[in-house]
Amino acid sequence: MKNKKNLVSLTNALKQLPSLVGRGWGRGLHFKQAWNLIKQEKLFSSIYIIGTGLSITIVMVLSIVFYIKIANIYPETNRDRMLIVDSGVEKFKNDEGGWWSSSLSLSVIETCFQSLESAEAVTALFGESKENYVQPDGSKEQLPVTVKQVDTKFWTVFPFRFVSGKPFTDADFQSGISVAVVAESLAKRLFGTTEVIGKQISLDFRSFRVCGVVKDASYAMQRTYAQLWIPYTLNPQHKEIFGNGGSLGQMQAYILAPSTSDVERVRQEVIENINRYNQTLGDLEFTVNGQPDRHWQSVFRYWATDTPNFNKILLQYGFVFFILLLIPAVSLSGMTDSRMERRMAEMGVRRAFGAPIHNLMGQIISENFLFTVLGGLIGLLSSYLLILLGRNSVMQLGNTFIDIPPEGTEVVLSPSMLLNLPVFAIALGICFFLNLLSALIPAWQYSHREIIHSLNAKS
Repeated sequence: MKNKKNLVSLTNALKQLPSLVGRGWGRGLHFKQAWNLIKQEKLFSSIYIIGTGLSITIVMVLSIVFYIKIANIYPETNRDRMLIVDSGVEKFKNDEGGWWSSSLSLSVIETCFQSLESAEAVTALFGESKENYVQPDGSKEQLPVTVKQVDTKFWTVFPFRFVSGKPFTDADFQSGISVAVVAESLAKRLFGTTEVIGKQISLDFRSFRVCGVVKDASYAMQRTYAQLWIPYTLNPQHKEIFGNGGSLGQMQAYILAPSTSDVERVRQEVIENINRYNQTLGDLEFTVNGQPDRHWQSVFRYWATDTPNFNKILLQYGFVFFILLLIPAVSLSGMTDSRMERRMAEMGVRRAFGAPIHNLMGQIISENFLFTVLGGLIGLLSSYLLILLGRNSVMQLGNTFIDIPPEGTEVVLSPSMLLNLPVFAIALGICFFLNLLSALIPAWQYSHREIIHSLNAKS
């Protein structure tokens, strides 16, 4: 039986020699042979491809989630040149009497951040969270909505696309006039059209004039997502402060640098402003624990009182990704080794007829790469399906606390979030990496064996 299998391997190899001599050991021939192998060894090929697909599915889900959290995506298209201060800590300089931590007060934002000379724009968001309702015109029905309380610079830092109208003006903001920018979907739901400029809406039984309509933001963009945006000067609590020094409150600061190369210069000016501000606090000290953060850093900052080690965090996530790829790579390498054992006679014949070692290695790696790419495509499609079906839960990955979308709100993922060059580049890179991990060692071992041992191999 073993001799019969050896004879089959030798016969197959000899049949291919004329084409190999005539056409060379090119990459195209390698992939053609790999495709024939898939058809001949269907069970092995299916297990290999499915195993690769499962591994890539897990890694791609994580990659896509963090891409959505970090990349420049509408309306947060300036993330790469943005600095964020979410919170601060106020304490006594002698460490006696305790400390306080919270979001920022408007006074400290005006003193330390809005006075920046190197920044292009600085916006403050009021962080009050409560249920809000709008009443459609002529109806007593109340619809739940998400409201953001912002200033005029918000529209510069986060460039929403206006379907009609424009943002509220500085005069509207300073005067505390009841004006609102509404999302396109809400405008259509309330009025059946986006041509609603100048119309009145009732928010919590208070009348607002619509000044602009913007293209909807996805709930995945949690810093900017809302259905209504109003001036925070309408809220009598927007100047409220906590603590003895007046540095803490309910606001966050978002600083836009003129370019990515200016980010560090802006950060240094922020640090200098905070140092000068601390000189006015007497026995108190205000600190932001390493902030302002770049946007990607803010994704991994979980506590106001802690300064994260971002290098350590990146290493931890990198290690997790590596393990998720290493475990299936070891299994796939074993499968490759078993398959190559059965093809030793064929490899020996090719070596005997002058096939260079690097061509044999190239053939093995090319065959494995075709398997890996097919598994990668399955994994990529599976990751998209998993994210789309479980998007409300999947987008919680990496969050410290579970964030439940408001009533009637779902996480909408646009095609640009999923089908883009960085995501495909990640998928292709994973395929290359997994292919090398699983195929390089077997390829080296079997292409360097003595010809006589290969020809006498038992299958």
